[in-house]
Amino acid sequence: MNLFSLVITKPLGLLINLIYGLFDNYGIAIIIFTLIIKTVLIPLTFKSQKSIKKQQKLQPFIAELQKKYANDSQKLQTEMMKLYRENDVSMMGGCLPMLIQMPILIGLYQVIQKPLTYLIGVDFKTEEALAKAGQIQQFMIENFPSKIDAAIQKYTPEQLVKISQISLSRWSELTFGKEDPWVLNFNFFGMDLSNVPKSAFMQLFSGNFSDPGTLLLIIIPVIAVLTTWFSMKLSQAQVKKKSETTENSEPNPADQMSKQMSIMGPVMTGFFTVTLPSGLGLYWIISNIVQITQQYLINKYFDKKEDDINVKVPESNRKNRKKHK
Repeated sequence: MNLFSLVITKPLGLLINLIYGLFDNYGIAIIIFTLIIKTVLIPLTFKSQKSIKKQQKLQPFIAELQKKYANDSQKLQTEMMKLYRENDVSMMGGCLPMLIQMPILIGLYQVIQKPLTYLIGVDFKTEEALAKAGQIQQFMIENFPSKIDAAIQKYTPEQLVKISQISLSRWSELTFGKEDPWVLNFNFFGMDLSNVPKSAFMQLFSGNFSDPGTLLLIIIPVIAVLTTWFSMKLSQAQVKKKSETTENSEPNPADQMSKQMSIMGPVMTGFFTVTLPSGLGLYWIISNIVQITQQYLINKYFDKKEDDINVKVPESNRKNRKKHK
């Protein structure tokens, strides 16, 4: 087991395993898991917003530095970094919550790809579990060859449990019946969360409407992209509030980074939620909805506390060193 799996994947798996054991539903387990993760990240979100507010307060000083060192970009960068450091501000502060979520998404992807291991705790190091995987594979080859890809038919049991646990769970119902412990409840409001939305788009474009449960998966990437865009806009609006009042200043790096993220975020969301299992897209949607709610409430809080946030200039500018509100 590598370090990432030990620190990220394994704890996430244990948490989802606990939740799934209580509710016996894949979608509900992901929703509750997301709410727990977002609650844990509230202090980081709060700190990030405070950093953004400080950046806004620093805009007049940044404008002065840009004017003073217009012909010396290296000195300008040095003085700007000194200003940020003196006020404990990070230029990446506004993006930090999203960056922190990336390892969680990667770990969650592994958990979703291996639901038998993480949701119900099957130990595939045992000969019994591997033998059952091989039995399911053989049954599918003999009885439902059209439902199992030719490449997967040649997999060893070890390869199956590494790559195709979602399929093994679905096939176990055909092999042993609905009561088999490997059968997971992937149904969520008529959607099969074990499937990939890409298959829904392919089915739609081919004119095949025979499986409404698969077609419903189109909703997931659409909502994920829209909520990501709205969340980015809400965050970017806060960054703009102060910087727009600063006249004749060069673009603020934090503003530029925020604008880039507001474009890249929805694009990346669309790509990932179309090509990866729908469970990950559901996590993304719930995460965005919670993020939008948190952002709105935190913005309201800091708007009320506007006058309590103070900034100062470095020692090198002692003559101008006053606290500004």
